[in-house]
Amino acid sequence: MPKFPSREWAEAYCQELNSNPNYERSGKGWVWPILFKVTKMPRELEEKFGGKKPGFILKLNNGKCEGVEWYDDSSQADAPFILSASYDDWLDVISGKVNPLTAIMRRKLVVEKGNYSVIMRFPIAALEMVKTAQRVGVE
Repeated sequence: MPKFPSREWAEAYCQELNSNPNYERSGKGWVWPILFKVTKMPRELEEKFGGKKPGFILKLNNGKCEGVEWYDDSSQADAPFILSASYDDWLDVISGKVNPLTAIMRRKLVVEKGNYSVIMRFPIAALEMVKTAQRVGVE
């Protein structure tokens, strides 16, 4: 099982999204890549990434993941939608402890870029993305 956050984890996540028929249905109409950024990591991850904040772009298009771009330093990346959260908050969302839309409203998941109202039109897709991430796991 790939460890979160890593290129391998992001690629496995993309593959799992493509095997989820519920995500395929609920993601129809979403046509924008999303950059997921990880902040405030445990010391061993901070050291691994040299103090930089890793992240990845999922190229999402109508219920499919068309690819992944990995960044050891997510400050070098851009996408129409950017979501950032601390490592611990991402784990809470991935594990299902926190609903992703609730996490956005509580500013645990920060919408750094993108239209909030567009995100809120896809609540089922967001939940399916979390269920898919749970299948990938975190370690």
